[in-house]
Amino acid sequence: MAKKLFLAAFAVASLAALSCTKDDDSSPQDTATIAAYDTITVDFSDLTLSAGSHWDGSDGSGQFVSGIATFLNSYNADFSSWSGFAYSNQSDTSASSYTAQFDVYTASPSSRGVFAVGYMDTYATATYTPAIPTVTFTEQVALQSADFALNAYAYKSMRDGDGFAKQFAANDWYKITVKSIDSAGLAVDSLEVYLADFRDGKSLLVDDWTSFSLAPLGAAGKLTFEASSTDISAYGMNTPAYFCIDNMVICVPRKD
Repeated sequence: MAKKLFLAAFAVASLAALSCTKDDDSSPQDTATIAAYDTITVDFSDLTLSAGSHWDGSDGSGQFVSGIATFLNSYNADFSSWSGFAYSNQSDTSASSYTAQFDVYTASPSSRGVFAVGYMDTYATATYTPAIPTVTFTEQVALQSADFALNAYAYKSMRDGDGFAKQFAANDWYKITVKSIDSAGLAVDSLEVYLADFRDGKSLLVDDWTSFSLAPLGAAGKLTFEASSTDISAYGMNTPAYFCIDNMVICVPRKD
């Protein structure tokens, strides 16, 4: 069963104190073979973009790499469309509709300037860009946390409606299900990151970078990120299936 993760943000100071453990375990993962861990952050500071720009996979490379993480991308040149992950440094809260897909809805792009944008084609066929946002690490890591945000397109669609997707109201939600994947391609564990939550009298719509714990996933070599919401039709989800991610904190075995 998925572990539900609600909008309880962790302060930066608290993140620094986290140990490389799963749930409330007092010892690191794989203690039989791993003596110690180093904490690293995938913050995309090693990616270069000109001001107010983005990379969407149009070069056909099928992926991009930041640190020890590889981010999957699928680009369809016939339709100039993509899925999986892109990266951007765009931040324009006045932007809207499809043209705002690379603009994070916050006053500042991120602490490092560049962030990743995830997109999942949620139509029933997913014919043109079928990739699920996927991150593959060069080695087994222990997950700690990541910063999530909405892009301007998804944020304004849920806030106002857009003629295709509805304006969110009572009992609506939009979430990203993060799954840890084993070497056979099977999901080992999962948790849910709610970026909009209008259940039980709430009216939460993430409008800034917000840190979520990924520690319940424990150790993983690969992660997938799947978008879903309460606004669906016969053709799939109507809500624009985007999210932004930055500052993924992970622990790796120390190389002595």
